[in-house]
Amino acid sequence: MLLKAVKETLRTHEMLDPDDRVLVAVSGGIDSIVLLHVLRLLSDDLRLSLVIAHLNHGWRGDTSDDDARFVASLAQEAGLEILTERIDAAELDVHRSRGSEGAAREVRRRFLAEAADAVAATRIALGHTANDRAETILFNLTRGTGSAGLAGIDPINERIVRPLIAVTRDDVRAYAQDNNLVWREDATNEDLAFARNRIRHRVLPELEQVNARAVEAICRAGDLAAEAQRAEAFLVSALWEDVALFEEPGEVRFRRPEFAELPLEVQCLVLRDGFRRVRGDLDGIERCHARAVLDLLGRDGHGDVDLPRVHVRVDRTAVSLSASPFPASTAWEAAVEIGCTTFAERGFALDLKLVDHGSSDGGIACSDPAIEAADADRIAFPLHVRSRRVGDRFTPLGMDRPIKLKDFLINERVPFFTRDNVPLLCDREKILWVVGVRLSNEIRLAEATRRLLIMRMERVS
Repeated sequence: MLLKAVKETLRTHEMLDPDDRVLVAVSGGIDSIVLLHVLRLLSDDLRLSLVIAHLNHGWRGDTSDDDARFVASLAQEAGLEILTERIDAAELDVHRSRGSEGAAREVRRRFLAEAADAVAATRIALGHTANDRAETILFNLTRGTGSAGLAGIDPINERIVRPLIAVTRDDVRAYAQDNNLVWREDATNEDLAFARNRIRHRVLPELEQVNARAVEAICRAGDLAAEAQRAEAFLVSALWEDVALFEEPGEVRFRRPEFAELPLEVQCLVLRDGFRRVRGDLDGIERCHARAVLDLLGRDGHGDVDLPRVHVRVDRTAVSLSASPFPASTAWEAAVEIGCTTFAERGFALDLKLVDHGSSDGGIACSDPAIEAADADRIAFPLHVRSRRVGDRFTPLGMDRPIKLKDFLINERVPFFTRDNVPLLCDREKILWVVGVRLSNEIRLAEATRRLLIMRMERVS
């Protein structure tokens, strides 16, 4: 019965391919012993090459060492290669913030990955059962998880496979007894100090009084949650190109207007995917974090919010997510000469050229906002470039009187958090050019113009 179920699991999820080299995680407990036994039975038909991996946590002193010796003797009897490692408390302490069980999982994950690399294993087989999945779902449910947590343990995750994931712990025990297998009992599995053990020994038995097949029912619910999760991923992927304005490692930016048109529930899904892309995972991210961003959007303005390992900035045009804090705005100013001046730290260069009106060098592409021509005789040299200041006023081309620079930038829809980075080319008296945005009307070309100042801005990396 169990062997048939495992074969079906392998086939359904395409867990193993012929000639796979499989690293089998064997703790010495009943689940891992049955896993090893089943894979050895199937190894000839599937042409599998098996290697055993055993991690000695050292939690239980001599008992842990006895487990290690038991697994080593098992490998020797089976004629299989074995990789072992013993860790100490100091290594677990590095991950203690995840709790004792979380720290052990982190160390075990690292050990198995390194062991698999060392023997060129294409798969890592773990002995999780349907009971483990049901317990995980219940545990995640108590934490208010979403569809990913309600799916529980994935049958296959990259090179990790779980051939026993569809069989119950009772099935495993019956198989072990029928095949006269010997295993080690882990006393920590009875310790009710651990939440997962309380679920195993108290919660699940009570649920089985309601439904004798509660484990299977919970796992079916997990299958539905996994389907919903895949549907969510498909939906977000289809929307991504429409709402994503910019993406690079550690930073994602959404187009605010397009993002704001999505239903709130879909906005949350897109945000979570953005968090994942920026951080690499969703550990510690909860529903309230996406809601905090949506609250910013609801104010129809701008603002910042710092979330676990991700920083969010909202302005009129974009929703920006960054793994690093956004730099604080600081005032800056620098002299600029005729010729090319590069401001590498600001990401741009200014090329200024004085020419006679009507010369061959005077032609510019008027439609390019990065190039402008001004009446040089209306300019009070020398020139400098700077950031905006409180009280700045500017006379935009086409207007005959100055207005507040702040109002001009708002009208031009320059994002709030980029306004301090917009260069202002100035002479001794006034702002000549809001670089890349608009020329001042005070230095516009006229019939009497004799000399031109040709101004060109280029972005530099």
